[in-house]
Amino acid sequence: MVPSPRSLSEVRFGALLTYSPDGTSEASRKSVRAVADIKNCLPAHILRIGERFEEAFRGGMFGDFLGDNVLLVPVPRSAPFKTKDAAWPALEIRNALATRRLCAGVNWLLERHTAVKKSAWLRKGAERPGPDQHEATIRCASVLAQSPPRITIVDDVVTRGATLLGCARVITTRFPNCEVRALAVVRTMSKREITAMLQPIEGRIWLQNGVPHREP
Repeated sequence: MVPSPRSLSEVRFGALLTYSPDGTSEASRKSVRAVADIKNCLPAHILRIGERFEEAFRGGMFGDFLGDNVLLVPVPRSAPFKTKDAAWPALEIRNALATRRLCAGVNWLLERHTAVKKSAWLRKGAERPGPDQHEATIRCASVLAQSPPRITIVDDVVTRGATLLGCARVITTRFPNCEVRALAVVRTMSKREITAMLQPIEGRIWLQNGVPHREP
């Protein structure tokens, strides 16, 4: 039996790189600069992300997240669009993956109809929007002729995973029989040092007492 959308409390995710916002090592400082470049949608960095994901996929990683029966959907920005040229890293990353033929197709599908606080500006986890708030401020805005077998939500950075879980709930509401997973370029590793940025992983995001957790 397919669980009801409201009961969705876990989603599988993958990530390519690590990022330490607090570290002082060379790799940690480099990761901070790289994340800034990704969020600014610098073309060279977006292109390289596509290349790295393809290398990982051809090497056996992310087989459940990419492939010829997967529809890629970008995570909406934290606020509705005000200008057409506003930076949207998730969309650029999705396009880079599609250019390298790592999916069956792409779709906008999700849109933010009500703004939420931007998580990157909030250092305390308790201040960040939770899955319920993301779910309540996002809707499926695109019409698909039929439910795709698999959808992968694409984002630039995953911290706790509240946004990805909220998006997964919205999609599951519309397509209850669809396998929904999430793929981020970077996973945040707070209050620790990293020795290298390139560390592809697959894991999960789940709720415990209403609080999202990510492993690893």
